[in-house]
Amino acid sequence: MILKAAAKVNLYLNVLGSRKDGYHEIESIIQSVTLYDRIILKREKKKIRVFSNQLGVPQGEKNICYRAAELFLRKTGIKEGIILEIQKSIPLQAGLGGGSADAAATLWGMNKLFETKVSLSELLKWGEVLGADVPFCLRGGTYLVKGKGEILIPLPSIKRGWLILLYPKIPISTCWVYKKATSFSSSPRKRLNIDLFVKETKKKGLIGTETFLYNGLEEIVFREFPSVKMIKEELLKAGARGSLMTGSGSTVFGIIEDKRDGERIKSKFQERGEIFLVQTVDKSFKEEEGD
Repeated sequence: MILKAAAKVNLYLNVLGSRKDGYHEIESIIQSVTLYDRIILKREKKKIRVFSNQLGVPQGEKNICYRAAELFLRKTGIKEGIILEIQKSIPLQAGLGGGSADAAATLWGMNKLFETKVSLSELLKWGEVLGADVPFCLRGGTYLVKGKGEILIPLPSIKRGWLILLYPKIPISTCWVYKKATSFSSSPRKRLNIDLFVKETKKKGLIGTETFLYNGLEEIVFREFPSVKMIKEELLKAGARGSLMTGSGSTVFGIIEDKRDGERIKSKFQERGEIFLVQTVDKSFKEEEGD
């Protein structure tokens, strides 16, 4: 089985405080986008084996897909193994949820490959054990996300507009950023009016998110990595209708009204890192035909 697993961006991210379980309480609007990793799953007699085309992808038990496969086999009681090949396009440690997307694809793909018929609600519980973004990545689309990431409230699809994603090749540890967030005193947080957000995005598509864009982790990253802040400012100067760092960084996105403008702005930033022109998508996964 071959699955394409979608990256995500945070259109809004408010960190409300730390939790006893080691996670943080958040309020976020998360959106799937058309940037995909490719996961190839093959049944194996006994072992779990994970390969990747990308240097830096953790090996063995340190890999989140390995842990997802191990969890799935243990929960279902299956005595077989699995070979997972991860073909990366989503940059590592970039705030785009690549690892979470891959883990979600592993759970979803194994459920289909082994014909186990585990319910989505059960897979969501398993995903919660693996990481805060995994439950969202099992669903995909447009969601208001609360708790540590396990409370998912569907929002109407955002259909129009484009996003430029610029990863400046600065890998940032999510753990490091959230540890800083625990003791960080930032400027007043931007409250989210979700009804107004839905109204504006229905009317204007991605352009309607412009006044709602907020990330409470930006200031932490900008202090340590001023070049990330500079990219945000430069995207706005180049014509983006709104710009924000996604997740714990360091990817910054710019909102563009049409593809031609997106291509024009993209061409100006080619030397600044890995850059992608993407749209929103309603699903986390695409299934491809195998050879």
